[in-house]
Amino acid sequence: MKPTWKIGIIVAAVPLIIIAVILWGSYKEARFDLVSLPDNGVVLNNEQETLQFQKGNTLYRSWNNDQLIAKNDKEDTRNQIMKSAILYLDKKALMFTENVPVIDTNGVSSKLKENKVYESKGSTYQYNKSEINEKSVVKLANRQYFLNADATLYLGGEKIKEVSKPLLLIDKTGSVTIYENKKKSRYLGHMTLKINDDTVLDASSEIYTIGDRKIDLASFGGTDNEKLVVKEDEQKDKKEAEKKKEEEKQKELAEKEAEKNNETKEANGSNESNDAKDNKVASKDNESENDSNKTSGEKSSGLNATKKYGDDLNVGKGSTEAGTNNTSGNKNSGSKGNTNGTATQEDLDKIDDYEAVLRKLDELNEKLERNIPVLRIGYISPNVTSTKVSYSYADPNNTLIGVTKISAVDEKTGKTVNTQYVSAVDTEALLTDLSPNGKYHLEFTYQYDLGTDKGIQEVKIQSDSFTTQSVSAIYQMQSVTSTTMKLNVALDAQIDNVKRARVKVTKANGDSFYMNASANLINGNGELINVTGLDPSTAYHFQIVIDMKNGETIELNSSENYYTMQATVLKSLKASQSADKVLQVQYEWSSADYTLNQATIELKDENDQTKVDYQVVNQEKGNIRLVPVTKDESLNMEAKLVLETTNNETKESKTFEYPVKQDIQYNKNATLTINLTPFQTEENNTKQAEESNTKQAEEDNAKQTEEVDSNTVAGQETKNTNSITTKVEDVLAPQNATYDMTFSMQRKTGETYQLAFERRAVGTEDNWSTWTTQKIATDENGQIKHTETISKLAKESFDYRIAVYDANGILQLYVYQE
Repeated sequence: MKPTWKIGIIVAAVPLIIIAVILWGSYKEARFDLVSLPDNGVVLNNEQETLQFQKGNTLYRSWNNDQLIAKNDKEDTRNQIMKSAILYLDKKALMFTENVPVIDTNGVSSKLKENKVYESKGSTYQYNKSEINEKSVVKLANRQYFLNADATLYLGGEKIKEVSKPLLLIDKTGSVTIYENKKKSRYLGHMTLKINDDTVLDASSEIYTIGDRKIDLASFGGTDNEKLVVKEDEQKDKKEAEKKKEEEKQKELAEKEAEKNNETKEANGSNESNDAKDNKVASKDNESENDSNKTSGEKSSGLNATKKYGDDLNVGKGSTEAGTNNTSGNKNSGSKGNTNGTATQEDLDKIDDYEAVLRKLDELNEKLERNIPVLRIGYISPNVTSTKVSYSYADPNNTLIGVTKISAVDEKTGKTVNTQYVSAVDTEALLTDLSPNGKYHLEFTYQYDLGTDKGIQEVKIQSDSFTTQSVSAIYQMQSVTSTTMKLNVALDAQIDNVKRARVKVTKANGDSFYMNASANLINGNGELINVTGLDPSTAYHFQIVIDMKNGETIELNSSENYYTMQATVLKSLKASQSADKVLQVQYEWSSADYTLNQATIELKDENDQTKVDYQVVNQEKGNIRLVPVTKDESLNMEAKLVLETTNNETKESKTFEYPVKQDIQYNKNATLTINLTPFQTEENNTKQAEESNTKQAEEDNAKQTEEVDSNTVAGQETKNTNSITTKVEDVLAPQNATYDMTFSMQRKTGETYQLAFERRAVGTEDNWSTWTTQKIATDENGQIKHTETISKLAKESFDYRIAVYDANGILQLYVYQE
């Protein structure tokens, strides 16, 4: 191929490679099955740590089927959760990320709906027609179950605690993590959950027993746990290999012992017969032991194909430093004490498996007159910084002496981090100073004396490895003001050996301070933290920091950013007269610290600073419409907004006052005048009065006379209060004179209004009463003019005003007589 062709191919391939890379990258960033989470809550992430999520976060599946939760689209805030997970929503609801089976007490399974909210309905969870009934088991994945029931937890037959609707995560090693009520706990041992006498869930064996019915939970969807379902052929091969290996060891030990005896025989000819006898006894012991091992191996090789975990969980492995008990010190060769099995006890140093050590000790004790004490581990319960171990002794001959040493060993460094010494009557121990998520094992060392010439001897037993729990902080905001926050903080696992716990409060700009937390936070109950002295409208986040007694500091996960509210502030305030002549006050006020009870307005005349009364037309949040009650046609006023509030914390009352900065120019553009009817004489008035003596006039005059008489009885002090300003024509007017009450107003053309003619007795503060109404519209010039005729007696006895309403009956203004 020519070089030019090669170059051409390379040049053509480069764009294709670039396009492929871009497409692959886009595919990797693709998101499938997006769900906006309906509420706040928690879920276990892919490392079985508690992860908090917020309402509106996005749950989705990535290109490689990972389940992720993203907080928003702007930043890379993705968190991977378990592929098949339960989301615990705050309103006691559940959401499942996959279509998982739920098995009822009859052994019948059905599929749950993925990414749907199952709401709590009494003892069940429901979504449409899909239900999780009480005592049902949801299988999330292999070795992962959710039990919808309250139960009592047992380990190795020992009652541990009560649990409610636990999530069970079973490890291949046999340890079980329980998650309930946002708390984690872990156990290594055979676990059962007893709901009642007839209903028991064997978590370690994955068997659900309801009366006589046994449900194999592993059969629903299969299992990937090699330890759960043991194949018979594999188990037989394993036992045969162990048996063959054991026989080879015994043969080698017998040969070494025979060689040792031969050397002794050559060196001491006089003791030849005794050495031969010892070899014979040793050989007999070896044969006996081989027979015993053979019998034991045959017994243990017959496991059922569906047996889970074997007969006992392996929670430890061990060895012994016990010395040999030779038979030369006892002349009675036919006794049980003379067949001590020297080679067998030495062989214990080479056994690392805990169960194998127990079997070997049992074999030894069958041949010993006095038994070696046997320590059996019941269960191990790792916490975050500690582990609890339950154990027991089998010591029928009281050969155990002294105390037992229990050490926790860090498998990463090989160092012993904590040691406890316990007596023979103790059955539990707590080892502290461990680190979160660390790998450890326990070493048990105890001494015994069989009363032989070997004296005090020592046994060491090592447990299986275990991992301490991780711990996460859970933050839940209770209330927020402009300067304070109340926050619930809790841990999802218990921590021991704590020196102090603090909450670190960090501001958006990086400034931080610490608040001390009480023991309630550490012991699993949680604590309500009241943070004060914060800045308004500012973001803060929180972090729990724990100082251990061993000098270690644990910094837990931080919370979301929480924002303080804006301080009590009046953002805007303005007052103006609207087109319909109503005075309108608009304001925007907010406070996180105070609750608004009532908003009022204070009006003052700008000239003399006298108070101006008003009537509220309507009032809503941020808007007050009112009509000033003033006799002036126009007026310059000052206004002030008055807010009556209550402090949210102290419940104390507080008044906020905010003056309106600009003056208010109020103009009615309306007048009400009362003048003597023109062209009136005594004669004309008499004639006019006689002609207008209608029934309506009689009723009106009667009502007026009644009101005037009542004033006369009171003394008539107010009859001529403004006599100084009385017009001359009013003084000269005859008693039967009439007056024209004329109302005029300028508005838009074609608008309709309702006029209410109101009056009250002169010089009083009585309520105004309406004596007539009129519906009237503006003319082509936008003018309204209307006249009512009243008597001289009515004019002198009452004050008058006109209340103007729009077509919908809403008050717009009051117009008083000039």
